[in-house]
Amino acid sequence: MATAQEGIEPRPGIATATAKRRRRRLTRRQRRTLVLLAGAVIGVGSLTGFILSARALDERIEVVVADVRIEAGQTVTVGHLTSHLAHPGSIPHLPWSDVSDLDGLVAPYPIPRGSLVTPAMLLVPGVLPVGAELLLEVPLDFSLAPDGVNNGDLVLLIDPGAEPTGAEGGDGRPARVVRSIEIENLVETEMTLFLEPEPWAERRAEIEAAGGRLQVVRVPLGGDPDELKRRLDAVWADEWSQAVEAARSAREDEQGPQPGPGELEVAVSLDERLASSGVSEGDRVLLIDPGQAPNEIHMGRPRMVLRPLELDDYEDGRVRLFVPPEEWVWWSGLVDSLGGHPLVLPVAEGTDVNDLAVRLDEQWRVEWELRVDEITRSDTAGLR
Repeated sequence: MATAQEGIEPRPGIATATAKRRRRRLTRRQRRTLVLLAGAVIGVGSLTGFILSARALDERIEVVVADVRIEAGQTVTVGHLTSHLAHPGSIPHLPWSDVSDLDGLVAPYPIPRGSLVTPAMLLVPGVLPVGAELLLEVPLDFSLAPDGVNNGDLVLLIDPGAEPTGAEGGDGRPARVVRSIEIENLVETEMTLFLEPEPWAERRAEIEAAGGRLQVVRVPLGGDPDELKRRLDAVWADEWSQAVEAARSAREDEQGPQPGPGELEVAVSLDERLASSGVSEGDRVLLIDPGQAPNEIHMGRPRMVLRPLELDDYEDGRVRLFVPPEEWVWWSGLVDSLGGHPLVLPVAEGTDVNDLAVRLDEQWRVEWELRVDEITRSDTAGLR
């Protein structure tokens, strides 16, 4: 029986490749030598990395610190800061190494001397309140600035005033310049300011007095805001004075005559029983004491003419008079002294009022005396 070696012929090329592969294998010693060399290279690389890392960790960087104490609300300048070298591991935050970049920022709280200064510790001015500052929102009206305004523009803030109403005490107020200001933090029609409590209260009161919104007038480039204020205030004051005068005249026309200098107003209700056709404004009348009829207890008093009177301002049974103070006392106490409203008797045009008064007084006295005699005789008869 033939053997496998005898019966099977090897494939061409297999023995040759095996022989070549066997020739490429390293000996045990060669492999050991290569491992030692590789270990040495790795060790040297690790040592070099360690040394370089150590040097990097030992490297110091430049940081900014406060050279003086910086108070809350204080604007930081380059004179407040200095530079120092520090190890990175000792700095809890990213440092700011350029002093000039912090110039003009604001400290919201005190920063002690020698403290690290970083951007997170400072604020851009006018963005948030600092220290005791309060936020004030200023509503603006651009009706006097049709082209609008921008941040940085110099403007005049205007109280628009109030038109006279024509009512008593309703004179309103003239438009006026409240102050000049540079526009900042403007968003649409509202400007935001950050102010200490006292100026905050003052500005807030200005807004409320103006009706909740201030108008804006742009100051021309190179213009003098004080001179512009003076001119505008003068124009608006003159316009307001004319409007007040016109409103007062209209009110006087509507209300009728008004008291003159040194006069007081008094209104007295009149009794028209003696005027069968009544009386009206413009009539001339006699003002009459209605008298008091006698009785068993009081003698009373006769009717009598008090004075002639022109009904220049008469409506709904009341006459309105403007008289000096001494006359005002008499008129204001007339109803109480008479015990009732005075009577009025119309007087025809051309009548001698003095003669008429004498004749009326005589007639009323006779009537009163007759009535007194009747009462007296009645009392005497009763005693018998």
